[in-house]
Amino acid sequence: MSVTHEIQVTKTATPALVQAEEPAPGLRVYVYPEELRKAGEYYIWRLGHHSGLQIAKFEQRSEAEAAAEMIAPLTDWTRSAAELRATEGLGDRVAVRITYDTVGILSLNPQPLAV
Repeated sequence: MSVTHEIQVTKTATPALVQAEEPAPGLRVYVYPEELRKAGEYYIWRLGHHSGLQIAKFEQRSEAEAAAEMIAPLTDWTRSAAELRATEGLGDRVAVRITYDTVGILSLNPQPLAV
């Protein structure tokens, strides 16, 4: 099911709206808006949290969806971003899964302590 998803973008004061799929509760997969991409960027698919924060970027939709399914069991992603950040070790576990088990590029902010 497609939902309208508001992403947080640091380059503009106005949040961007995109159409996103929710492959797992609280996780969203969407195409990063063309007007916000860097020239020549080909990692256009994003895996993000329902809060609008990005987790990782991918070349293909299927890669982002597979990553969502891979990290879904790590926590209850329907919780707030603040609650997730406060979960000890979660950032590191997500970083390991994305970095070593997917073809994606981690974009968590802030970055976890260790990978």
